[in-house]
Amino acid sequence: MFFLSALLFAVLFFVPLAEYFGELNILRFNVFGVESLMPDGAIPFGKMFALPVLILTVTAVLLGAYLSISLVKAVKMAQFQKLHSIALIDIVVVVAWIAVVYAYYIRAVGKPILAEPRFKVGVFLPLLALLLVMLGAGSLKKDIKKVRSMDRIR
Repeated sequence: MFFLSALLFAVLFFVPLAEYFGELNILRFNVFGVESLMPDGAIPFGKMFALPVLILTVTAVLLGAYLSISLVKAVKMAQFQKLHSIALIDIVVVVAWIAVVYAYYIRAVGKPILAEPRFKVGVFLPLLALLLVMLGAGSLKKDIKKVRSMDRIR
């Protein structure tokens, strides 16, 4: 589950989140920033504009990858508990990504050219990733309970 979540976030580096069709300009928003699709189109945002989105994306990918690799190596109870804590942090990062992009960036990009967003597939991938991380965290919690019950039996 965590590997698929990391993979979904990694796909965000290659697909746009939204496109905006204004009267004088066409903008494409992705995790690297905003780009104009018109030859002489001005970009109303600087290079640092999408930096928080990029940082949250990289963090989510790295946490998901760490969780998938560590889950294979985990054998002790303390490791499962640590992984569950990291999974909860990953949930917070994904929710923060969704909040930042949906609450601020999607609206802010279209304002200068007075255009509504046309969502692309990239905007829905974090929702799927959140679902997978939540399912993975729930499975980890069930595994922790199973290990604890086995320890009581001994």
